[in-house]
Amino acid sequence: MGKGSFASLQSVVSFLVGVISLTGAVYSAMRYVKPAPATGEVLAVVRVANTDRPLPGSAIEVLTSQDAVVATLTASDDGSARRALAEGSYRVRVSAPHFRAQTRQVHVQRGATAEVRFELAEVSDGRGHPVSRTMGAAQRLLHGLGL
Repeated sequence: MGKGSFASLQSVVSFLVGVISLTGAVYSAMRYVKPAPATGEVLAVVRVANTDRPLPGSAIEVLTSQDAVVATLTASDDGSARRALAEGSYRVRVSAPHFRAQTRQVHVQRGATAEVRFELAEVSDGRGHPVSRTMGAAQRLLHGLGL
C-alpha cells in the first residue's frame, strides 16, 4: 500500500466521521427545536358523597362534545384514573352501581393536568333509604322466609 492510497483512505474516513458527527448534532438539536406534543392529561377523582371515601371500580367515560367516546377508564383503588388526551374540551361521565351518574365539562390544555372531581350520591328507594340498604333488607326477608 503506497503513501498516496493511505492518504486517500485517511481523507475518506475523516470525511465519513465528520458527516456522522454533523448528523448526530443535528438530530440532538431537533429534540430542542421541535414543538411539544399538543397533549395534556385528565385526572378524574371519584368519591362517595358525604363520606369522601374513594369509589374504586367506577366507570369513567371521556366523551367529545358530540358524545363520541374517546376513552373508557376504571377508577383505581384510590378512586382516580388518568389519561393523556389531545388538547381540547371534553365531557367526563362517571357511573357506579347503586350511585347516581354525573357528568362534568373539562378543558385539557397542552402540558397540563385537568383535574375533575366527582362526589357520587347513593340512589335512594324514594323513602330516603339507599338502594343497597333496601336490597339488603329484602334479601334478609326472603332468606328468612326460606326463599
